Amino acid sequence: MAQTPRTTGPQADTPRDDPHLVEHTVQREQLLHGHFLRVLRDTVRLPDGGEATREYVLHPGAVVIVPLLTGADGELRVVLERQYRHPIGQVILEFPAGKRDGQEDLLLCARRELREETGYRAREWAHAGVMHPVAAYSDEYIDIWFARDLTLG
Repeated sequence: MAQTPRTTGPQADTPRDDPHLVEHTVQREQLLHGHFLRVLRDTVRLPDGGEATREYVLHPGAVVIVPLLTGADGELRVVLERQYRHPIGQVILEFPAGKRDGQEDLLLCARRELREETGYRAREWAHAGVMHPVAAYSDEYIDIWFARDLTLG
């Protein structure tokens, strides 16, 4: 099963290409330890020698699935779902997605989320990559998967 290494956040390796841009943590304070999120405040040393404060969210990681359904006409369609999202107070249309449970294998997570949220199972899976949707204030990564040959149940 595919396993994407976690390479983001303050614990990541120093970038080899741009070491002159790297900030170094001087002090760390935990502001919140929630059910699955933590919020930290770091004091960092900037490349020019100054200091700054960085507040950010630690996230366990997530998956998003792009389910491709072949219609009766042979055309591919994507499966989307409607979800209420409390932080924005709206029901929105989105791809099936969900957070990783502990060190859960990312493909198993994608399979579970697709089944839980849409009722579909896929016979074909392809890993598309990883995105960091809010890198300015979170270490969250989202593993992207394509799912084909869908069946209900």
